[in-house]
Amino acid sequence: MTTAFALSGGGNLGPMQAGAMLALMEAGIVPDLIVGTSVGALNAAFLSTRPGVEGARTLVAAWSALQRREAVRLNPLTALAGFLGFHDHLVSHHQLRHLIRRWVQIGRLEEAQTPMAAVATDAVTGEAVVLTSGDMVDSLVASSAIPGLFPPVLIEGRWLMDGSLSANHPVLQAQDLGAHDTYLISTATAPRDRPARGAIAVAMNSVALLTTRADRDRLAQSVTRAQQVGGSVSVVPSAEPWAPSLFDFRRSAELTDVAYRRTARWIEDGMSPET
Repeated sequence: MTTAFALSGGGNLGPMQAGAMLALMEAGIVPDLIVGTSVGALNAAFLSTRPGVEGARTLVAAWSALQRREAVRLNPLTALAGFLGFHDHLVSHHQLRHLIRRWVQIGRLEEAQTPMAAVATDAVTGEAVVLTSGDMVDSLVASSAIPGLFPPVLIEGRWLMDGSLSANHPVLQAQDLGAHDTYLISTATAPRDRPARGAIAVAMNSVALLTTRADRDRLAQSVTRAQQVGGSVSVVPSAEPWAPSLFDFRRSAELTDVAYRRTARWIEDGMSPET
């Protein structure tokens, strides 16, 4: 029976997943498979080369130490070229590539000690694309390529972008890869009481609103599939903190801590599963 972690997207909310996974692993829940979308794919790749509790602690420490300039650098000329239509993006993924090489200790997905997959979206068809082999950096950048913000990535003849558009909760994809019991670890934050601020934040929030219903439908489908084989889908509850601004990494230590404590409390209370 394969136990899988399914990690959603969420950008700089990624440290929430690190805290939740540490609590799960300390409780003896260790994945045989990790499937991630966007920042979830980065977390999956990190843990795939550092399995177990110590690997999760190392991931928590890495997020806590991360500074914005290490993940993304805003270039006014690149942004202007994007706004004027000379580029298909506003931000280069150069820094993201550098971060991946520093965080992930292998060059290809199939070299992972714990099997992993990164989920991206076909920029032409909108189809979810599950990457289980190939160049690690290209795969993670493709999975994280927020449309308009980062450029799409060409992999095996397909232009790929942010997996959150097609499979933000990649439970079905984990099941396709053999998962029997799946733990969905999201980056849900507190409900907004006012619209997002800033053009990019508004655009991203609008996409999230549109994909929320699809996420619920896919989750319900995965629950039905798990029931048919005697498996389970457990939705790890989010602490739902207030969301930081898009490029703010200063609250990473706080986010890992609140997620760790919320998950630990859920485990102590008996881990009510979705099925």
